[in-house]
Amino acid sequence: MATFWVKFKKQGKIYHQKFNAKSQKELEINLRNQKIFVLSIEPKEDWLEKIMIFQKPKISEVLSAFYQFKMGLKANLALRENLESIQRHTKNKTLQKQFSKTCQALYKGKEISSCFKEAGFSDFICAMISVGQKSGRLIEVVEFIIMELKNTQKNHKILKKILLYPLFVSLVMVAVFLGITLFVLPQFESLFLGFNTNLPLASKSLLFMRSVVLDYGFFILVAVVVFLVLCVNLYNKSLAFKIKFSFFLLQIPFLGKVFYFYQTSQFLLGFYWLYKNNLELKEVLEIAIKSVTNVYLNQKLQGIYTGIARGMLIADSFEGSGVWDPLSLQLLHGAKDQEGFLEALEVILSLHQEELQSKSENLLSMMEPAMILVLGVLVLWLALGIFLPLWELPMHIKQ
Repeated sequence: MATFWVKFKKQGKIYHQKFNAKSQKELEINLRNQKIFVLSIEPKEDWLEKIMIFQKPKISEVLSAFYQFKMGLKANLALRENLESIQRHTKNKTLQKQFSKTCQALYKGKEISSCFKEAGFSDFICAMISVGQKSGRLIEVVEFIIMELKNTQKNHKILKKILLYPLFVSLVMVAVFLGITLFVLPQFESLFLGFNTNLPLASKSLLFMRSVVLDYGFFILVAVVVFLVLCVNLYNKSLAFKIKFSFFLLQIPFLGKVFYFYQTSQFLLGFYWLYKNNLELKEVLEIAIKSVTNVYLNQKLQGIYTGIARGMLIADSFEGSGVWDPLSLQLLHGAKDQEGFLEALEVILSLHQEELQSKSENLLSMMEPAMILVLGVLVLWLALGIFLPLWELPMHIKQ
């Protein structure tokens, strides 16, 4: 049972009252039967919903919702009925709230693109919905949004695989290192002190790390947290810092190339589909750029239309942005007409998607032996720190 705040007019006066109902549609019917003139209906959140609202929807959940949206459009369901059906069948509270806000805005008579924007959907989705609304091809646009979400989901899986593997191994190494140095080695230290002898160098180095962790670990942790908070705050407030940080990500050896091809494949997919459907070039670029999250590349790509507005050829404008690799530029310059340009875009998109897959696989294949080597060095260090005292202990006992 959901709770709603209702603003209504009765006997010339305006009232605000709380009502309970299974759904907003059921509440509207009940109020209509009671001959109450409703001005607005707003869903009321309970404390559990306020906590759950921070549950960010997964791409798969958004994808499922848009699949349902497409099927509703094909079945000629009314927009509001379609959106309410999605809201009822969505498990994620944040996504459910977004579709609830979309329904509310639609109830107030706003355009569907404005409804999605008010609900907090991504700029790319809102822009695509606007295109579908203006062109009367909403089903085709929703199909492309689904294709874009599937591509994003696939790319996210690639990035997660690359980033989570070393993170997991690193956390395991830190946990093992701290466990050995904090709880095992001190026993050897007290034992050797009883024989008035010194510990081996490997054991001393581990004990030194233990003293650093015990004496300064809290301050180091606080300093790291403060540094991260300051960086996040600066990133959110400073465009210049965003650009520099985004540029730095692209310069990371091996990983930077993965980030680059991830972003360009996202841009090219949107640009190719929109350009193929004969939209205005300015609108095509504006929408395609919204799918690029790297601020440095985003700023560079915005310069493409600036070059075109100055009278440059589209291939020259792409080259002037400084984003594209020589092979992509060669293909663009080789296109002599619109059909050739579309074919070049399709080939470039395919090449960038293949490069993303290839670079990701190569990086993973390099990371595995590298992490094994680091783990081996750590195990050797810990083994020497533990077993050397054991090997030397009988000698000291005899003395």
